[in-house]
Amino acid sequence: MCESANPNDPKRALRLEMREVRRSIVADSADRDARSHRICDRVAAAITSADRETPLAGRRLMVYEPLTTEPDVAALVAWANENAVDVFVPQVDGDELRVMPGAVDPATIDFIVVPGLAFMRDGTRLGQGGGHFDRFLPLLAADCLRLGVAFREQIVDDMPVEPHDVVLDLVVTD
Repeated sequence: MCESANPNDPKRALRLEMREVRRSIVADSADRDARSHRICDRVAAAITSADRETPLAGRRLMVYEPLTTEPDVAALVAWANENAVDVFVPQVDGDELRVMPGAVDPATIDFIVVPGLAFMRDGTRLGQGGGHFDRFLPLLAADCLRLGVAFREQIVDDMPVEPHDVVLDLVVTD
């Protein structure tokens, strides 16, 4: 599941293209901040409407620590704190992701926000190439809401898909 060194690999080519797209998006930090905030508002709305019967307090949300080229999720973390939603982040441990802080069972996560280089509207995701999220996502409970987040330029009509690629429930953009 690691990125191929083959220069003719279609996933590798798309990754290179989308990394450049993300770099161009975040060249204006104020624009990145505003767009990230819109994404966070939309994720919060999706989480709020996902299960209106269950209170948000005490639910578990896993976010990521953003690279400078990814949507910043700080506003989502602030929203979660205001609503007493417990926030966790992934930590790379070799080939695996661990839930931090603590030894949290991934099956107890209620919502997960996942970055990517590119997404299709159906939830298909192209990650960095290490396969960490593709190995982690199947460990989540079936009712965990899996949300991809991206800037609108990262949405593509088609991408190479492999059997191990995990499709997300929803993709949220600005």
